[in-house]
Amino acid sequence: MVFSGAVLVIGFIAFLSADLLKGTGGIHSPLSTLPAQTHERLVKAPPSKEALQVARKFLETAVLRKNLDAAYPIVGPALRGNLTRKQWDTGNIPVQPYPARNTKTAAFTVDWSYDKQIMLEVDLVAKKGSGSNIRPHFPYYLGLERKGGTVNGKWQVNTWISSWHPPVPMFGGGG
Repeated sequence: MVFSGAVLVIGFIAFLSADLLKGTGGIHSPLSTLPAQTHERLVKAPPSKEALQVARKFLETAVLRKNLDAAYPIVGPALRGNLTRKQWDTGNIPVQPYPARNTKTAAFTVDWSYDKQIMLEVDLVAKKGSGSNIRPHFPYYLGLERKGGTVNGKWQVNTWISSWHPPVPMFGGGG
């Protein structure tokens, strides 16, 4: 029994010295010597001037529901679906509208950019007098792809998604 206890104590000491006292980590290590990891934006190819012009034109046409004929060719099939031009021109399109006042000046933040795909973020600001049911700022993801997936294809908008989500209500607390 004494021998078993001694083996247990020696094993415990060996574990502590190997795992914790070295400072190399382990599941119980309180500190890390590694630098903090940060989110790095993936920009393999800077967005072309043409891609940014298509993004701006999309905001000024499809989002504002103005000159929808000009919006039709710059919206790709992933967003436009099977709508014909006649159906598109009715304005009942799969692009969330927003009464933005800054479509000509809104800054684009590049989330990632490659030769054939780009994801941008844009924060739109509502026109004054848009109503109390309109958020004053509304952030969106705007994704562009080259038509046909080729490096020489024309840019088209294939993603238009709000990055804002309503807050989750907290239940149970109180008082």
